[in-house]
Amino acid sequence: MTRVYFSTHDLCERYRCSSRTIFRRMKRDTNPFPAPCIKHSGACNLWDSNDIAAWEDREKKRTNDAA
Repeated sequence: MTRVYFSTHDLCERYRCSSRTIFRRMKRDTNPFPAPCIKHSGACNLWDSNDIAAWEDREKKRTNDAA
């Protein structure tokens, strides 16, 4: 089984935001962004693609419910 990871840079490109925004979203009370599963200094953190997909699903539901 091959695992897929996203780097901080990958996520910034995916969501068109800065790394600071990614880490700010991790501190939200409602649907916080998942923490990286592999932590290194700087922008070398890695996130599991399954965690990101689950967060995206919750975020879609959250934003659709608010509309």
